[in-house]
Parts: sequence; structure tokens; C-alpha cells
Amino acid sequence: MLLRFRWFIMGVAASLGVVSYLANKLRKARERMTPRNLANTGMRGVADLIDSAADTVRPEVKQR
Repeated sequence: MLLRFRWFIMGVAASLGVVSYLANKLRKARERMTPRNLANTGMRGVADLIDSAADTVRPEVKQR
């Protein structure tokens, strides 16, 4: 009987730990997903795309 009770308590503790961990991860993800952060991420992506396009089009400079 005590063995079952111990396993039950350990299961409850593990479940609470997992729920707490996931709630913390969700809270941090929500903080990162603000409109300003999403806009900044989008702007960085567009800037990287423009930079890579400019690098592709740039003529090669020959060294003497």
C-alpha cells in the first residue's frame, strides 16, 4: 500500500514539475511574440535578403 502511495506522490510531483516547466516556456514564448519583436524579426529577414541579393549582383573586383 505504501509503495503505491509513494509512486502516486512521485507521479503527482513529476506532473506538477512538467506543467510548471511548460507554463514557463509558454510565458517566455509569449513575451517574445510581441508585435514589435515580430516586426523587428521581419525587418532583419528582409535586410538579410537584400544583402544577399546585393552580394550576388555585385561585380567581382580583380586584385592586381
